[in-house]
Amino acid sequence: MRILLKFILFLLVPLSTVAANTDIVKIRELYYKASTNRADAETFYKMMQANLKIERSLSEGYKGMSYMIKANFDFNPYYKLSYFIKGKDLLDAAIENDPKNVELCFLRFCVQTNAPAFLGYRGKISEDKKVIITGYNNLEDLDLKNRIKEYMLSSKSCSKEEKKIFS
Repeated sequence: MRILLKFILFLLVPLSTVAANTDIVKIRELYYKASTNRADAETFYKMMQANLKIERSLSEGYKGMSYMIKANFDFNPYYKLSYFIKGKDLLDAAIENDPKNVELCFLRFCVQTNAPAFLGYRGKISEDKKVIITGYNNLEDLDLKNRIKEYMLSSKSCSKEEKKIFS
């Protein structure tokens, strides 16, 4: 009986890991689409309100991103600002709980390098870039690694020397 139970667990654990990896890739894909399309932004926002089978800190970070993207498409300045602040707070809290998470720091780096200066959300660019550069070569998630590489190579916030790390 014990052997059967161990065998079943041996089979199921990799399947749950694959499912979680598939979920995060879907979330990333929708996140990228959401930044350019209002309908996709709303879909992304609704998806992130659901309980997803991904790491909690990543879920909170992407939930924060969904609020910030929602802010981008709202016309009312009050709601724009309130969505942005809510998203910023969620993302910052996720990073505070998992400060060495390369993906979360990458998300915040993306926001901070693109956010309008008047929002005052640029204080962690160099800190996040350091986490990204330090952790990049150790990433096993090739989807994430490729997305980071693509963004960092085109980023005006990276020096030529820093871009060599991603080449």
